[in-house]
Amino acid sequence: MRVRYHVAVRRPDDDAILVLREGAMPGFTLDDAPWWQVVTPVVERLRDDLALDVVALRAAWLGEPAADGSVDRLYEAAWRGASVPAGSRWVPLPGLERRETPLGRAIDAGVLEPADGHLHPWYRPHWFDPMAAWIDQALADAGLRRRGPVRQVRSWGRAALLVVDTDRGRVWAKQVPAVFAHEIAVTRLLGDVDPGFVAPEIAADRSAGRVLMEHVDGPLLTELRDDIVPWMATLARLAEVQRVLAADLDGVRIAGLPAASVRRLVDDLPALLDRDGVDPAIRDAIPDLAAACRDLDATPYGPSVEHGDLSPGQVVVGAMGPVILDWSDATITHPFLAAASFLIEPADLPGDVDALAEAYLAGWGGGPDARRALDLAMVVYPLHLVRLYATRILPGLEQPWEMEQMIPWGLDRLTPRLADLPRILGR
Repeated sequence: MRVRYHVAVRRPDDDAILVLREGAMPGFTLDDAPWWQVVTPVVERLRDDLALDVVALRAAWLGEPAADGSVDRLYEAAWRGASVPAGSRWVPLPGLERRETPLGRAIDAGVLEPADGHLHPWYRPHWFDPMAAWIDQALADAGLRRRGPVRQVRSWGRAALLVVDTDRGRVWAKQVPAVFAHEIAVTRLLGDVDPGFVAPEIAADRSAGRVLMEHVDGPLLTELRDDIVPWMATLARLAEVQRVLAADLDGVRIAGLPAASVRRLVDDLPALLDRDGVDPAIRDAIPDLAAACRDLDATPYGPSVEHGDLSPGQVVVGAMGPVILDWSDATITHPFLAAASFLIEPADLPGDVDALAEAYLAGWGGGPDARRALDLAMVVYPLHLVRLYATRILPGLEQPWEMEQMIPWGLDRLTPRLADLPRILGR
């Protein structure tokens, strides 16, 4: 995708914005741009093209695709106090030149008003240096030595993600907002239950939501579409860990994982589905959807840890087997919802979807009762996702627009399931 990057470089002392000699903000174009959450190009291109030393703070605005498929993106960055290009100057936000374009209208609408960082500290100009200092201290405590700079990778509502090369390989640093603070403790618990199931932890500061993790070498599961074995191994390993935790949930509760009862979802359905854009067929199906929730809750599996948004792109096939990343959305609920999340997009899976389902169900004893529970979970998972985002995640973000499309995404996955719902319910 061809992307035009526009970067509002802010002077931290007074929030003035840098404009170049010709009066425009710094910018560049990439013909094959990464996801908008990836801020590495912002830092590297401003350094390479303009000798500007900046910290990328956030994506402030994302434009709609133009007729040719290209898009505009506006990012905010903080100047680190080195040189600026010849002829450039600092202007207050009201003095920034606008044009009658979608970008100009977005700036007029306030997208560049500074974020206060009360939910996402990495949106503040002075966050980076203390984070880098914590990384250095954690590395030193672990007997590691940094080689090269701390590099930004992502900055968005889910997390700030940074990468560091050391004398013993690459490590990753992550900070999450309060709404995801449980991820630090839950990931540690999962690593205790099954070493190698998650990225190994080097250091963590749970109060600040920070963690330093070892790099896991290996391909993503999405790169192994011609080999179903690691896909089956992923689901089998997930089931085994969930089954162990289901037998003793005390550690999970102590870790602070929020509960998301499937039974209570029944009472939430009318409010969750009373929103613009909901397919009328979904509203009409509320009684049957409620029945599916009750039937799933009545099955003898779990509760246990549920990943939240498990997909093949979050699985690294390492030397010790599949490693599952990013447990931010995890809850205590019916465990089969995690398998449903993984299986909900058939186009993303190798051909034999039934084999994948059976690999997961075997970890719970298999059989027709387990299969029916998974069928129910495939219906209930989109509703679980909608509740999670509507009631927990979006209210916990400074920029809810970053993830608000997850609600329509979940509802879109529910509609195709409605036709099969009478069969699943035995009607």
